[in-house]
Amino acid sequence: MSFEWLFKYPRQAYTQGELAFAGEFGVLWWGAAAVLLTLGIAFGRRVARFSALRRITVHLLQIAAVGVLLTLLAEPVLEVTRLAPGANTIAVLVDSSASMALPAEPRDTEGETRMDVAKRLIVDRVTVASGGSKVALFHFSDGLGRADGITDLRAEGDRSRLAESLTDLATHFDQGALAAVIVLTDGAHNGGDVSWDAVAATGIPVHPVGIGPTDIPGDVELADLRLPSRASPDTQAMARLVIRHSPSRDAGGEVRVRVLDGESVLASESIDLDASSPTLAKDVVFPVGTTGLKELTVELEAPSGDPLPGNNRQSALLDVDRDRHRVLYLEGEPRWEFKFIRRAAAEDDDIELVTWLRTTPRKTYRQGTADPEELADGFPKSLEALYRYDMVILGSLPATSLDDEQHDWLTRFVAERGGGLLALAGRHALDNGGWDVKPLAAALPVTLARPGDSPSYSPGNYAAYPTDAGMRSVLTDIGGAGTRERNWETLPMLAGYQPLGTPKAAATVILEASGVVESRGTDVVVRGGAAKPLLVTQPYGYGRTAVLATASTWRWRMRTPPDDTRHSLFWRHLIRHFAGAAQPRRRLSLAADGDNLQVQVALKNPLYEPLTDTAITARVTAPDGESFEVALPRNAGESTFGETIAATESGIYRVELGAALTQGSRPDSLAALARVGEANREQFAATLNEPLLRRLADATGGRYWRPDQLSDMADALAFSSAGIHELQQLPLWNAPFLFILLLLLKCTEWSLRRYWGGI
Repeated sequence: MSFEWLFKYPRQAYTQGELAFAGEFGVLWWGAAAVLLTLGIAFGRRVARFSALRRITVHLLQIAAVGVLLTLLAEPVLEVTRLAPGANTIAVLVDSSASMALPAEPRDTEGETRMDVAKRLIVDRVTVASGGSKVALFHFSDGLGRADGITDLRAEGDRSRLAESLTDLATHFDQGALAAVIVLTDGAHNGGDVSWDAVAATGIPVHPVGIGPTDIPGDVELADLRLPSRASPDTQAMARLVIRHSPSRDAGGEVRVRVLDGESVLASESIDLDASSPTLAKDVVFPVGTTGLKELTVELEAPSGDPLPGNNRQSALLDVDRDRHRVLYLEGEPRWEFKFIRRAAAEDDDIELVTWLRTTPRKTYRQGTADPEELADGFPKSLEALYRYDMVILGSLPATSLDDEQHDWLTRFVAERGGGLLALAGRHALDNGGWDVKPLAAALPVTLARPGDSPSYSPGNYAAYPTDAGMRSVLTDIGGAGTRERNWETLPMLAGYQPLGTPKAAATVILEASGVVESRGTDVVVRGGAAKPLLVTQPYGYGRTAVLATASTWRWRMRTPPDDTRHSLFWRHLIRHFAGAAQPRRRLSLAADGDNLQVQVALKNPLYEPLTDTAITARVTAPDGESFEVALPRNAGESTFGETIAATESGIYRVELGAALTQGSRPDSLAALARVGEANREQFAATLNEPLLRRLADATGGRYWRPDQLSDMADALAFSSAGIHELQQLPLWNAPFLFILLLLLKCTEWSLRRYWGGI
């Protein structure tokens, strides 16, 4: 039984209207008399023998029935404000982006497109639902446009800017009183941030009509691709992928991922798709090659029958150039690990390792320093001097070697500077060295306890092997002739281990150590025994920290052939991972947004405090080689600078900061590149985005509709909160629910009296 049949008018009328009575007040006097008469009858002999509770029940039912009769006599009405006929306009906004040319139903390639459905709904439903209001037809893709008729609607736009187009329509409509906006779309929005605040502020309700399937069976999509903006030559970088596939697939299947530099294949890997999980995150490691600007493409070789092959590849820019990392290594005693870490770092031209070694209680040895004063006292003399490094490695050095202020500096180096901190095992390291002292202990990824009477670092044979999380990390990609698993299985045994405390909540165990090994020939092939955390990492503030519970990785170099580079790659990756993530003092970022280029700059002083009182000028070089300068104002309420630059042509743009900010650094250290005009945007996220459209309706006071629900749209529009209204009184005396209520009251009274024997 529908609401409108029972109450005569739609739900919107009762939500917006108020109850009133159109009859004369004299009727109420007659009603009062009728109530008195009814009460007299109710206290008659037939119910006199009932108990008090039963008499009250019968009397209340009788009084309620008389009340309903009096209500009918008083002529109840519903006072509502409805749109005045002919005085308002309903705007119909149709999505004309390329995704509307896709099939309206999954796998129905020969049937209606989403644009065909939108046109049909306009003719058959929307025009009728507008009632006596005028209809103004618009379309949107990259911007808002006016359509003279449905023949002007074509799904050809290369971008969907729903939020901006709605804001433009609602704030600049000048063709009469705008009562509501009906949007026919699949919910795609790929033109910047989504915000409905400006539309909601106009008070105009928006009624989205969702067109398209919520799932495309068989579709495999490369939903996201993240690459570092720059990398050093002859190193490895990691592409972070998000792969989305239809959860309705009968089987997960397999896809092959390829990383391409033009026609050259840099990496190739097969990935199993789990049918129960529609989204998969994957990291793919690839060699970056030689110096230069590269446009890399990542593509999926999806299973046959993929209905949208256009969303299987994405491209990104990678600037391959030298980017040196300064690393401070403090070691409290001579040992093999110190020597071989230095040797591994020396093989990488981008790692500048500065070391301080205590050779005897009264002698120290410095290497790699820039001047005679650097590390003259064994530790940087000031916080500013410490901040000149990107990473700090702590060897077998007691915590008492540093004073309280220096401990605080190290903590701030990680949390505020964003530097990396690696603590190695040793006779005077970790718990043996008393490094459980605060505040630095809070930055470490494991809890440290006070040691017992004997040192916790002890010799033994231990095998190192990556965890599941480690297998997905660039830190465990150490090269070799076999698979990643095989390369770790065949490494020589470690010679010592220092027990670690419990990893903290945000920590990740990358490597584990096992003390039991089964050998087969000359190769170690099976790990056994209880696994113990060996390499543990954790984000802390802006930086990262790690603990390595051994000081015997040098065996990976000494007990392997001369051409085995696994030890060197492990340490180079480890140093680059932590030092490369350190915050730069000057950061320039670009983001392409349609025909605009978003430029953002963050500047900090040597203590990494934001700089705000300065003027910044950027030089922009367009794809055709023409250059121009743009002033970057400070962002309101923020410590960053930025500007939106119009990009009039497609291609690669280069932005460099003014020369005043590059003093003391390389000329190109504050330069960034971005490509404007990417293709196939409309092939991505091509399913119906119902959550987005529902949020739009909720924010503006409208309602979300599916095409099969539009028969009720006329009532929703008639009682719209915007536009020009007129007051109406809708009679309720003949509403079915009043007569049904009266019948129920009398039937209930009769049934109770019969049951109680009072008839």
